Amino acid sequence: MSIRLADLDIRWTGTDDTTPAGHVLVLAIDSAGLLRLCLYAGDAPTDDQFRGSLLIPPEGHKESFLPTRTTAYNAGGGWVTCFGTQDSMLAQLANPTT
Repeated sequence: MSIRLADLDIRWTGTDDTTPAGHVLVLAIDSAGLLRLCLYAGDAPTDDQFRGSLLIPPEGHKESFLPTRTTAYNAGGGWVTCFGTQDSMLAQLANPTT
């Protein structure tokens, strides 16, 4: 379940103090209308460098299929974690063996 750049409504691309070294972030709305913070290896986002994303659910939502807190998913769409800070979730996506 890789997220293609063409399927995103991109709001911001860049780095901040939560970005793992050697990576870039893309804040976007996905094709389901959900806010995602996507992580890509390298200096610019490309589909083949997608490392995963944080799904940021709307506050107070009632949809049973959505998580209640920010949740990290790997490049294949598998659940990684919903625990820790944004920094730690992104670090897990950047270094899946740690």
